[in-house]
Amino acid sequence: MAKIVREIPSYYSKFQCTGNTTCIDNCCNAWLLPLDKKTAEYYQNYEGEFGDTMRENIYQDEHGDWFIRIGENGSCKFLTEDKLCTVRLHAGEHAQACICEVYPRERNIMVGDYRQDRLLIACSEVAKLLYKETGDRLEFIRTEEETEDEEITPELKERTEQLLAFRDGMVEGLQAGVFDASLFGAYESKESFDKLFADAIYFEKHEPTETVIAETRAIVEEAEEWRKKFYDAVPEAKKWLRKTAAYFAHRQLLDTVQDGSIDGPLISVFRSTHILELICLSVFKKKGSFTVDDMVFCAYTFGLTFEISMHNVHLMKEVRNTAKDKYYPDNENSEIRPFFYP
Repeated sequence: MAKIVREIPSYYSKFQCTGNTTCIDNCCNAWLLPLDKKTAEYYQNYEGEFGDTMRENIYQDEHGDWFIRIGENGSCKFLTEDKLCTVRLHAGEHAQACICEVYPRERNIMVGDYRQDRLLIACSEVAKLLYKETGDRLEFIRTEEETEDEEITPELKERTEQLLAFRDGMVEGLQAGVFDASLFGAYESKESFDKLFADAIYFEKHEPTETVIAETRAIVEEAEEWRKKFYDAVPEAKKWLRKTAAYFAHRQLLDTVQDGSIDGPLISVFRSTHILELICLSVFKKKGSFTVDDMVFCAYTFGLTFEISMHNVHLMKEVRNTAKDKYYPDNENSEIRPFFYP
């Protein structure tokens, strides 16, 4: 038996899927829908007329991975016009794919004896919780659990504690305004943003996200001018963006274990915040106003565009014009397979 520490955001237990009632979008729309092997086998052997429908609506790619087919309207083929799941209606909740049960949660993210369960702002209901239910700052709940896992080594335990201490310090500092010079100071060059936006993968013909991203790309040259107008008109926006940067740090800095370097994840925290800020500026420019509901929409747009695409996550971490070639593959020659979460 071993003891582990599990951490969740304070709003984790408040999350509930609202389905086709108040949700801005629908989870079953616009992105690749991976199908776990167990569910794929279940669909292949399901009897009756709906079994034929199941088999028609799934496929296996050249890598042997299973996916649910996407219709011409960009939605899951199992989705009705009123956004109801036919698998759930005909075969029951237990027949849904793992992705349908889990998203927008990420569970059991592991580092040493630490486990993290979290929620993605790529879901608009999560974004609502982040900005409307958490007050001025993010809080997290830690508990201890006993597991069947083997005890980790003292060396790994020490490294884990050091990583978490660094991560927690960044989260606190971002929310306290310690790193405002990096959050609200000078941007990267226009060329750097142009390259990032050009290399990113987007959901084609997915509105209004496609239009918002196009408008965001167009505002880069005017960013400083609109920044001043934005914060003069919406001073609370800095509080929202500090909290979002803390959200990014809490998630992304654990990636140092996989990346073997602090550079990429740390750069990604600030780059993510800057791109989210640009999305906010484009919405403010278009509307002439900006509310907490607009903040929810902008965070959701960022999450749907960048957070759930592993290809785009790699772009966010690139150390441009420095040691990129040493740590990260060059985009044009990379064999990283564009694959959407999870």
